[in-house]
Amino acid sequence: MKVMITLAGILAIYVLWQYLELKKFETTEYEIHSDKIKDEIRLIMISDLHSQVYGSNNDVLFTAVKEKKPDLILIPGDMIVSKKVATYEVAYQAFRELSKIAPVYFSNGNHESKPARRKISYSGAFLAYEKEVKDLGIHILNNASEAVEVRGNQIYVSGVEINLECYTKGKKVPLAEDFLIKNLGEPKSCYHILLAHNPAYSRQYAEWGADLTLCGHNHGGLVRIPGLGSLISPQFQLFPKYDAGRFSFGRKEVIISRGLGTHTFHIRIFNRAELVYICLLPGEKDGTEC
Repeated sequence: MKVMITLAGILAIYVLWQYLELKKFETTEYEIHSDKIKDEIRLIMISDLHSQVYGSNNDVLFTAVKEKKPDLILIPGDMIVSKKVATYEVAYQAFRELSKIAPVYFSNGNHESKPARRKISYSGAFLAYEKEVKDLGIHILNNASEAVEVRGNQIYVSGVEINLECYTKGKKVPLAEDFLIKNLGEPKSCYHILLAHNPAYSRQYAEWGADLTLCGHNHGGLVRIPGLGSLISPQFQLFPKYDAGRFSFGRKEVIISRGLGTHTFHIRIFNRAELVYICLLPGEKDGTEC
């Protein structure tokens, strides 16, 4: 009996801890130097929101974004939970409020690609939602690019939408070596940012030539082991290398967010949700590689 009571107490504490933990996020800050940057550029990265709500109507999240005074808001996918059509309205409202703060650039994650590319029961609802998001003036970049001037800096933002097969669970499906060239062309000589949802191909993104690649998808692995990193990826790969944080490939950088939301498995153990703030600054970066 005592054992059962103890186990029940531990379970209750765990459930309460997770309930409270899923209502919190932290802001992670990065500084990146490049000789392609003339003046400071402030970026906010939001990934894998999955229609999570912080505070009342996400006011806590929007306040945190406003405090950083971003020049651009960059979102590499998964604002929704694709099967749950009710989440589309929450995502739309988030896009609407974020667009009042700074220009928003977005590329599809697997939760957007699935109803967009396959004829399934909720495809119609998704396409209607996507049109409403476009009408807000959101820059949707699915295998597309746009030039933008920020504080006298000429930069380029691209978004890659990879094949859905690349999200197959249980194995890593290779991304064709020429996929980025075929879909995005050659990278630009000015500072080039790539939005790429799946971090499994981080080295390819860097080798293609993106100065900065922003990824999500792994949610930090849901469960993180201190000193080791994430336990498992959404593809069920144990201890994935590119799970969360900053990775350098010579002069190219990849930043992988732990994300802001969850779906299916609503757990975060030693893995708090995060908003990412990136400050691009003038100056040389060394050529170290992870």
